Amino acid sequence: MKMLRKYYLKEFLKAFLIVAMGFSVMLASVDLVDKLDKFEVKSAEILLGHMALVLPQYLVYTMPMASLFAALFLAGQAMRTKEALAVMAAGGRLRSLFLPIAITGAFLSLMSFGISEFIAPAGVRSAKAMTEGQRASLFKKGTLWLRAEDGSIVRFFVYSKETRRARGVTIFRFEQGRLSERIEADEANYTDEGWLLRGVSIYDFDEARVRREKSLPVRDFVSSGFLEKEVLSPEEMGLKDLYEYSERLEKAGIRNIKVAVDMHSRLSYPFVNFFMVILGLALALRSGLGGLASTSLGVAVSLLYWFGYTMGLSLGYAGIFPPPLAAWIVPVFFAALSVGMFVKIKE
Repeated sequence: MKMLRKYYLKEFLKAFLIVAMGFSVMLASVDLVDKLDKFEVKSAEILLGHMALVLPQYLVYTMPMASLFAALFLAGQAMRTKEALAVMAAGGRLRSLFLPIAITGAFLSLMSFGISEFIAPAGVRSAKAMTEGQRASLFKKGTLWLRAEDGSIVRFFVYSKETRRARGVTIFRFEQGRLSERIEADEANYTDEGWLLRGVSIYDFDEARVRREKSLPVRDFVSSGFLEKEVLSPEEMGLKDLYEYSERLEKAGIRNIKVAVDMHSRLSYPFVNFFMVILGLALALRSGLGGLASTSLGVAVSLLYWFGYTMGLSLGYAGIFPPPLAAWIVPVFFAALSVGMFVKIKE
């Protein structure tokens, strides 16, 4: 029994790595082809480097499907070759036989979270730098520092790409290498005609005076498209960064549902790896499917999960579902389904 457990665990990990790495490399290759025209230099070293940088992100995406396929394949083979029936005839229990694989599924969830939190964001940032160039700004914990088109130094306390609104805007203007004016604005909105600052205080150092304006249009400033490129996307931030960014948005009075949904999905997506392993084992052991039938079932379940999960996130982005419900409703459903089927496996 112990030797059989080790054998099954080895075969599971082998199948998991083949599927996960295979699909991840395929997606990274598609991503590379899509961005090929953005590379200034197209050497093999640079192109392969870009693929290596985005690979962790796609690995996180494909791990649930790989977990399901590996579990279906392994348990299906055990049923097809009658090994599982032999264990049952000898007085063994199927749940006990595949317990190490179920525990491995829990470790896969932890590994997926670790990759998505500590490795993938850094890789995506570096990959973007290869195709879009280094960022011309400093972005830290939601605060953005950059140089405007007129040479001014600008600080945004927080900026929302979705609403194109900013809070806590400070503009430092220079003349002949010295600070001549500082503009403080409570908020700024980007319109078709440029930026409109509100709640403005202008500190004129040349005339040593302060004047205040309810609103102030600023045209020779920073384009919204440039800002959207400079602000980190959720894929470039870890959970801690997303939380801090969300807190700053909330503190500034900017409601950004997408950030809240993405923050919850960063937790819910790795969570499902464990239950995909449980579900794969339960489906194969209960149905006795193997080979092509097992693969077809894996594809069907994976598509069903992807459709439901993306639909839930879309409803969250639209404000129809609250962020926690949008990110967790489908993973929790699959978790309940997998546990229910696993405990009902005939012993």
